[in-house]
Amino acid sequence: MTEPERFAMLRIIGQYGGSVVVELDDSYAPGIPDVTAQLLVHNDFVAGVLDTYVDPRDLAGWAHVLDEVAAGRDAVWREAARVAEIGIRLDWREDDQDGITVTIADQQTTRLSLSLTVAPGWIDEQRALLDRLGAVWAHLMPTD
Repeated sequence: MTEPERFAMLRIIGQYGGSVVVELDDSYAPGIPDVTAQLLVHNDFVAGVLDTYVDPRDLAGWAHVLDEVAAGRDAVWREAARVAEIGIRLDWREDDQDGITVTIADQQTTRLSLSLTVAPGWIDEQRALLDRLGAVWAHLMPTD
C-alpha cells in the first residue's frame, strides 16, 4: 500500500539535483493538512530540515511571488517575517529550462542560496500545489 503524497506548499526540484520543499504535517482531520510544516533543502553540499508553519493567509503571498517570478522579477515570500523567508531570483530563461536562485533565510543566523536549473513548467507546478492546498483550506481562508 502506498502512502498518500503529503501536502506541499512548494516543491521546487532541480533538473540536475537540488530541491527546496515545504511539506505540511498531517492534521487530525483526514485530508486536511496542519499548519505546521518542514522546510526541506537539499543539494550535493547540504541537506537540512527546518520546522516552520504555513498560515492559510500565506497562500496569497506565495501566489504573488509566483506571479513576479513568471514576469521575470525577483520576489521574496514572507520577507522579514518571524519564520524563514524564501526568495527566488530568475537568473536566466531559455526555451527548455530556467536558471533560478532560491535563497532561504531564517531571520536569525542562517542564509542559504541554491542555484537550480528547472523545467519551464515549474511555475505551473507550484501553482497546482497552491491550488490543491487552497482547495482543502478554503474554509480557513480570509474573506476580505
